[in-house]
Amino acid sequence: MKKGCIFDLDGTLVNSIEDLAISTNEVLKRHHLPTYDISQYRLFVGNGVKKLMERALGPEHLDLLEECLNDFQLIYRQHCLDHTLPYPGIEDLIDNLKEKGMKMAVVTNKPQALAVKIVETLFPDTFVAVYGQQDLYPIKPDPQSTYLALMAMKLDKKDCLFIGDSQVDIDTGYNAEIDSIGVTWGFRGYQELNDAGADDIVDKPAQIMEIIQR
Repeated sequence: MKKGCIFDLDGTLVNSIEDLAISTNEVLKRHHLPTYDISQYRLFVGNGVKKLMERALGPEHLDLLEECLNDFQLIYRQHCLDHTLPYPGIEDLIDNLKEKGMKMAVVTNKPQALAVKIVETLFPDTFVAVYGQQDLYPIKPDPQSTYLALMAMKLDKKDCLFIGDSQVDIDTGYNAEIDSIGVTWGFRGYQELNDAGADDIVDKPAQIMEIIQR
């Protein structure tokens, strides 16, 4: 039986797509650029805020990138919890993991301060550590933040699972030599997870407990 879980945040623990989309669209409006439907942002997120903004701007407007990134940080910091909530079944899963003494951490490409704000608000006193995007290490799929999470949990890689909703997460698990679980309720879906080589793919949070107990 595994002893710990490392979770991605956006698209795995929480549905944050509406707040990300609304904030990015507000930035685009300020610069008189076309906006996108919320559903389109599912393909924009997952690789950090800079890549999100690059995709939203498109190659023809990358000269505005730094200014738009600054605008986004200000807007999203104020609105990152307007609509963001745990996915159905996640809170029950977290409670079950706690009861069984499982250690848990979050590794995300969301900026560190924002990741901590969301995690501590929605899941207080739950995770051993939260590692978001910061200058101390590269973003996922580089494994360095995952190694830090393992150290914080005092666990060996063989005793842990990496759980996420995109190829970035499955690649992170592979690079860190940790078994991975892909979740289909997030931003990318079954096909991407299957193509990425996830060790397991689940449609409901309760299935994660079943895998842990194997």
